[in-house]
Amino acid sequence: MSLPAHGELVRILDPILERQEQKSRCTEPIQVESIMGMGIRVLAGGTVSDNRHVFGMSKPAGYRSVDDFIYAVNTAPELEIKFPSTIQEWSQRNHEFRSKSTHEIMSGACMAVDGFFQRSNKPTKREVANQLAYYSGHYESYGLNSQAACFADLSFGYFGTVAPGQANDHIAYPTSELLKKTVDNLPQGLYAVADAAYTASEKMLIPFTGNDRLDIDRDAYNFYLSQVRIRVEMAFGRLVNKFRILNGKVEGPMERVAAVLQACARLHNFIIKQDCPQH
Repeated sequence: MSLPAHGELVRILDPILERQEQKSRCTEPIQVESIMGMGIRVLAGGTVSDNRHVFGMSKPAGYRSVDDFIYAVNTAPELEIKFPSTIQEWSQRNHEFRSKSTHEIMSGACMAVDGFFQRSNKPTKREVANQLAYYSGHYESYGLNSQAACFADLSFGYFGTVAPGQANDHIAYPTSELLKKTVDNLPQGLYAVADAAYTASEKMLIPFTGNDRLDIDRDAYNFYLSQVRIRVEMAFGRLVNKFRILNGKVEGPMERVAAVLQACARLHNFIIKQDCPQH
C-alpha cells in the first residue's frame, strides 16, 4: 500500500475508529494510526504479541485494535465491494477482459467466478449444530467456503462467505443469491466464466472435461476460456500474498473468520483502486 493510499484509508476509517475508541473503557484512547498499523500488520501475517511493542499496546489492547480495525473496514461504505450498476460499467469490464483474450475470442466475458476455501479451527458446538459440515476432506481442514467474482484488473465485484467448508462450489454457488442473480441477469451478450465445478448456462461458461477435451475445437475453446478464467486465480493469489493471515488457519469463531476474509477482500480492492488506476 502506497503512502497516499494509506492516507486515504486513514481518512475513510478515522470517524468509525474514533467512535469505537469512545465506546471503549480505556483511560488512554489509542490513536487511529496505531489501530490501523496494528490491524494491517496482523492481516499481513504478523502477530499481536510481536507488534504490540511497536505501538506500545498491552496484549488486550492489541487484540481489540485488530478487531476494531476489521469492524471499521467492513462497515465503511467507501470500501463496499460492488458489482457494476449500469450497462456502461459492465461494458467497461467486458472491454478489460477482451484485452486478456487472444484475438478477443472470449468477447463476452465480463467476470470470472470461483470459490475460495479458508482454513480455520474446528468450530465449537455452541457456534454450529453440525461441526462436520465445516470439515473439507479435500483440504483436510475445517474452514469456510467463500464465493467470489473478479474483474480483469483482479479486483472483486463480489466476495461472500456463504457456506461451511464441506460444501463444494457446485453447492455453495446457488446459496450466493446476489452473485447468482447478477450472473443470471447480465446484459445481453455478456457472460461469466468459471471452472467445471459450476453448471454451464447461457450466462456462465465452463470448460469441457473428460473425453470431450479430445475434440480439437473443444480443446481450443478450453484454452481461450482459461486465458480469462485464470484472472480469478490470480486475484486469489494476490489476496493471499498480500494478506498472509489467510495462508494458515484464521483463529477465532466462524463469525470472526468470515469478518477477516471480508476485510481482506475489501482492502484488496481498495489497494488496486488507489495504487493501480491504470488497470
